[in-house]
Amino acid sequence: MEKITAFFTSLALIFGYILGFGTVGVSDSHTLVKKQKLSPVVSMYSAQGLCCDGEYFYTSGSMTAVNFTGLAKFDLGMNCKKMKSGRVPAEFHDKYGSNHIGGIDCADGFIYAPVEGDIDGEGYLYNFILLYDCETLEYTGTYYDMTSEYLDDGIPWCAVDRENGFLYTSKFNPVDELLQYDLKTMTFIKAISLSEQIHRIQGGSVYDGILYLSYDCKDPPTEEVIYAVNPESGEVKTEFVRTLPNYDNEAEDVCVYPLPDGSLFHTVDYDKLICANIMHFAKK
Repeated sequence: MEKITAFFTSLALIFGYILGFGTVGVSDSHTLVKKQKLSPVVSMYSAQGLCCDGEYFYTSGSMTAVNFTGLAKFDLGMNCKKMKSGRVPAEFHDKYGSNHIGGIDCADGFIYAPVEGDIDGEGYLYNFILLYDCETLEYTGTYYDMTSEYLDDGIPWCAVDRENGFLYTSKFNPVDELLQYDLKTMTFIKAISLSEQIHRIQGGSVYDGILYLSYDCKDPPTEEVIYAVNPESGEVKTEFVRTLPNYDNEAEDVCVYPLPDGSLFHTVDYDKLICANIMHFAKK
């Protein structure tokens, strides 16, 4: 059954890749600098998470139907340099049912990967942050157990505040608060109440003291929002809105990092028929 599912998934990706992605709309405050459609194979490693250390982009991919997880490494032009499959170690998959890597981030030579597990069919109750080496994409053996009363539906994303030494995450849906941790020890610091409830958060990235979050619209029209959140006050504002084609698109991670072409916001979207799409946006 898994082989049949994988076959039809691959077939859909190939046809989608040939058809193209369609027109993308964006708020007047921002502009689309560049849109990149990844190949069907590379998309398997790239349709979940996205982060940048200034030299490389890193991505994560998960296909839970066939228990596939992977990581990939790209130069700043999104040319793939390395891919590694099976990035959730067997010890986590066998014991906790871990089969999903969400929105990732990186700092100090490590990829911080949120890994979810559902061993008993009761939902993603087993949550971890696993550290991978940026150079090799290999698991370092270091992990942090993030299971808590706050994360009762998985750990869909994480974002690193490199300047202040924090890591942020939240529930998937609904989201009333951010969770702040010490980056070095992953000790829980506090829950930060948000000024308004937000939903379906798939990724995050900290830039210049602001935490940017990626919202995935479940139903068409697919108006995907990038929120700007002040992690000190919890105030939520809309940074910009992306309007994507009306088929089975899923907005995933957001990475905020200034590139020479003027782009600052970088998003990854997974269209179930189109593969992974990387888009780069700039403020006007």
